[in-house]
Amino acid sequence: MNRTIAPRTKIDLQFTITLPGTMAIGSGFPSGQIDRTVVQDLNGLPYIPASTLKGRVRDMAERLAFTLGHDDICNGPHPDFMCPARGRQNKPCLICRTFGAIGRSSLSGETGLIWRDAQACDEQQAEIKIERQQEAGDFFYARTQVQLSRPRGIALAKHLFTVQNTVENLRFRGRIRGWQQKASGASGKFPEELILLCASLKLLNFVGGSKSRGAGQCVLTLDQNIRIDEKDVPVNEVLQEIARLSRRGGE
Repeated sequence: MNRTIAPRTKIDLQFTITLPGTMAIGSGFPSGQIDRTVVQDLNGLPYIPASTLKGRVRDMAERLAFTLGHDDICNGPHPDFMCPARGRQNKPCLICRTFGAIGRSSLSGETGLIWRDAQACDEQQAEIKIERQQEAGDFFYARTQVQLSRPRGIALAKHLFTVQNTVENLRFRGRIRGWQQKASGASGKFPEELILLCASLKLLNFVGGSKSRGAGQCVLTLDQNIRIDEKDVPVNEVLQEIARLSRRGGE
């Protein structure tokens, strides 16, 4: 039985994330005297996992869509509250069309975006290469902190711990490519799903943990052009159509 493939848009976009301060995306594993280490790639360099990026951008997209009047969006990422589980397989919400959902992939002829880990890069946006593992240590530093008692507002005795952070002023290169499903009968120069994705990326303002301590603040800059259906399109032309997403009258 042949399945009808829904209308799709092929995209390929790249971006740079700049962190003026430190970053603390925990690996979940201790190392020596360090209780909380930062995620590192095979060369020992810091990176931003694709799952972290997708989760943060999806959260920004949900907030933006709700602000623009889309009150029918599902409550991801829990699968029991997303469109397929709610019986909306054939009419997914804007968020599921943009980011995908359980059971929806490029193999099924629907949404299938591939999010790449954001790798450390230099000022010319070239990926950083190192020859020796020891050189990676220049990208981190350790800091000893104390756990606080929130009810009492004082430091807890015997609760010292050491955390690892990245150094300041790092840059990372990320990439998203694949397919986005279009809404049936949609009009306009660019799909709503692509507009929402680009706008949500621009809204990203922090990644990782220790936000209350000032870590993870960032600025995301999209490349000048986006590859849409094998054609280069200025990203500003896509962002200028953000008003199309609004469902609030008079806005």
